[in-house]
Amino acid sequence: MSFTLLDHIDIPDGSLVRRVALYEGDLTAIPKEHSADTLVISAFPNDYSPTPASVIGALDKAGLSVRHLASSKAYDLRDTSAFWISSPVKGAGAQLNIGRIACFEPSMFGPPPTVVGNLFRGLFPFLDDRKSQVVAMPIMASGDQGYAKEIMLRAILRAAVHWLARGLAISELKIVERNTATAKELATVMADFKSTLAIPSLTASHPKQFDVFLSFSSEDRSAADCTKVALNRKGSVQRVFDFRLEIDKGSSWQEEIDRAISSCRAIIAILSPSYFTSAECREELMQARLRNKRSDRTILFPIYWRSWEKQLDLWIQALNYGDCRESDYQKLTSTVTKLAIE
Repeated sequence: MSFTLLDHIDIPDGSLVRRVALYEGDLTAIPKEHSADTLVISAFPNDYSPTPASVIGALDKAGLSVRHLASSKAYDLRDTSAFWISSPVKGAGAQLNIGRIACFEPSMFGPPPTVVGNLFRGLFPFLDDRKSQVVAMPIMASGDQGYAKEIMLRAILRAAVHWLARGLAISELKIVERNTATAKELATVMADFKSTLAIPSLTASHPKQFDVFLSFSSEDRSAADCTKVALNRKGSVQRVFDFRLEIDKGSSWQEEIDRAISSCRAIIAILSPSYFTSAECREELMQARLRNKRSDRTILFPIYWRSWEKQLDLWIQALNYGDCRESDYQKLTSTVTKLAIE
């Protein structure tokens, strides 16, 4: 069965154009020219049974056991992003033109349509900006999990456009439907989605310009206030983005945050258990990391404020974060005062 392109959305990203595309095809028979670096599938938590209606079942028939891959996961991110990543596909499965599997177990966090963004947020540390990476997926959670394909397609499109527009290192996201009649129906859904789509230009001029974007959990508001006092003493810092003051009621808060992160000179993230368990904070941190990776200087400054039970990600440690545990206000003031905000 060949891959047939039904529709696509092109997303400008500087000199690059990233693409979200809908195909009719079979994910167990991906042509070489459509090889996927990562194939995303979905499952019930810890259930990798090869059932007849699932992609897991189809892969199993083709010689690739997801259950076997799950027994030796390369990365298990289910506690924070509801998915895990396999080691590179080898053996009989290597002929399927799939580099690795990412298995999304969304019901661990909530209904799949509302938490699909976790997948893209979690994937990005594993995507190399220097490579042109292709990710393929079915209409997730629409098989044994029973969610309507139209609802899931719209949720996937919203999340994908949101993250690819912010620089997520996916050159093409291939959304694949095997059934011909269903694929044609989904093409109509995608066309309707495109008709109302507006991809924001995050680098466009904006009336509110900020020197520093302050990212923090509401539980750490006293640390945020202390940080603002220390920043105000720096003559080079005039305006600090604080969501408590800058988000107008009734406004598009996500767009306001996106623009502030994209236009500020520096981003300070106050890290704590409540920060890491907040979906909004994690999203801000991922967007900040994307911008930091694309900048020619360091603009993201994490501050470790309260200890988390898990080890900080290696990429955060590599940024030479400020360690102000446990809630050391004097050290926080000293750390912020010394920050080299250009």
